[in-house]
Amino acid sequence: MNSKKSAMTFSIRFWALVLTALLIYQFSTDVYADKCKFEKSIDKTLDVSGSDTLTISVSAGDLDITGVAGTGEAVISGRVCASKEDWLEQSEVNTTSGSRATIETRLPSSDGGWSSWGNNYVWMDLKIEVPYDLALEINDSSGDMFLANISEVQVKDSSGNIDIKGARGPVSISDSSGDIEVNKADGDLTIESDSSGDIEATEIYGTVLVIKDSSGDIEVSNVSQDFVVERDSSGDISAEDVGGDFRVLKDGSGSISSNGVKGAVEIPAKD
Repeated sequence: MNSKKSAMTFSIRFWALVLTALLIYQFSTDVYADKCKFEKSIDKTLDVSGSDTLTISVSAGDLDITGVAGTGEAVISGRVCASKEDWLEQSEVNTTSGSRATIETRLPSSDGGWSSWGNNYVWMDLKIEVPYDLALEINDSSGDMFLANISEVQVKDSSGNIDIKGARGPVSISDSSGDIEVNKADGDLTIESDSSGDIEATEIYGTVLVIKDSSGDIEVSNVSQDFVVERDSSGDISAEDVGGDFRVLKDGSGSISSNGVKGAVEIPAKD
């Protein structure tokens, strides 16, 4: 009896320590997220009047891109936050014009971004206004991303949420972690891969294709053509108001539901 009591006491103490450690980690993350010991502003413009594509490559920090009518420039503004003053000078935004214009951030930290568990950190939040009809290619390391009133776009993202509202063409996304939300796209939506996080898409005037999803729910509604999930490991899948077929080719775990599908419904049998 005493051995059982001791084991129970140890278990309670162990999980109490784990919970305390998690709370401390979360607290430190929140503190550093709001902390900015040294900072500087970013203010640049890039001529994209002769550009077919704009490639934006950023490291740690949030990214906000808005499409604007009647302009031939990309207007870049933002803020750098760092724990060391000399890191401000090393943090910069490089641009190139031409048919394939580029915007690229440079941060001095060895891991390319902000550290949430130590005293050393650096990140850059950016807001960029671009011509609303200019195709975009975005490579993002970490931080949330918000895109509005843009043209066609390809996104490769490591971590952070992705929120797209209004795209005048196809949307392609490869994402490691974080939620994905796409609201209104005048073209196909393709999720090349998604490791974790929910996927939500609505008002897609084309086909929705999820090639590979590891975990998280998938909710799709108001699609003019087909909605296809080729491979899903875990999480619920919901389809509503689909103009074409709804097909799930391979599914690991989680429920599958549909409503208002005009075409065929194909769902794999559960064991």
